[in-house]
Amino acid sequence: MFSLRRSTFAYEPYPVCYATDVFEGPVYDELAQTYPDRKLFQHKPELGDKYSLSERNNADQYHKFLASSPAWGRLHAYVKSKTFVDETLEFLKSHNIDLGLGNFTFVSKARAKRASLLSRIRRMPELGARFEFSAMGGNGGHILPHTDNHNKLITLVLSMNERETWDQAWGGGTEICMPRDRSKIFNHVNFYMGFDDVELLGNYGFHPNQSLLFIKTFNSWHQVSPIHTPSSAPLRKTLTINIERLV
Repeated sequence: MFSLRRSTFAYEPYPVCYATDVFEGPVYDELAQTYPDRKLFQHKPELGDKYSLSERNNADQYHKFLASSPAWGRLHAYVKSKTFVDETLEFLKSHNIDLGLGNFTFVSKARAKRASLLSRIRRMPELGARFEFSAMGGNGGHILPHTDNHNKLITLVLSMNERETWDQAWGGGTEICMPRDRSKIFNHVNFYMGFDDVELLGNYGFHPNQSLLFIKTFNSWHQVSPIHTPSSAPLRKTLTINIERLV
């Protein structure tokens, strides 16, 4: 459904993959043009003026939208498959990032209980994929510095704004950062810090049809600085995909 072939990797301070042209042009345009309306989302002000539509946030609207959109439904089915997890792990291994997860049980919601029992008997990790529509407003929308929840293994953030609708001067890029107080670098449990408490190490701008993939580590600090756009500007729209350990 999408490809990370056109990618570059950074390995310090933790692995990050930046990919461009991840969808074929017409596919991306259809997805961007049919991105769900904000009225379907749940507002999450505690996360930085973020809007979320997912299995956990407005689940009924989420499933109705996917059922009504063939393009998004196909992408969702792929992301929620073992094939997607297998291909992502193999892609990372080909770039010297081996998470040691060759033998795992893929868990879908429909068979979670049975899979959980079998994987515990076999002592195999259980993996699943989450699919979230995520958007931020331009009146200071942001994500504070953090490292991601400890059960997340891989995060992909795919931009979903229509072409030529986002001005880079507005911000919106994902920034790699590190605590100024180096004694706080270790962050397995994912506590948040303030923007003034971290040092910026890099910025991946917010461009159409791109993907940013990063590995959850003890020091995978990242953030989105406050966005400031005209009132007529669109939301910063993304698809966030997490491959996570369930057990």
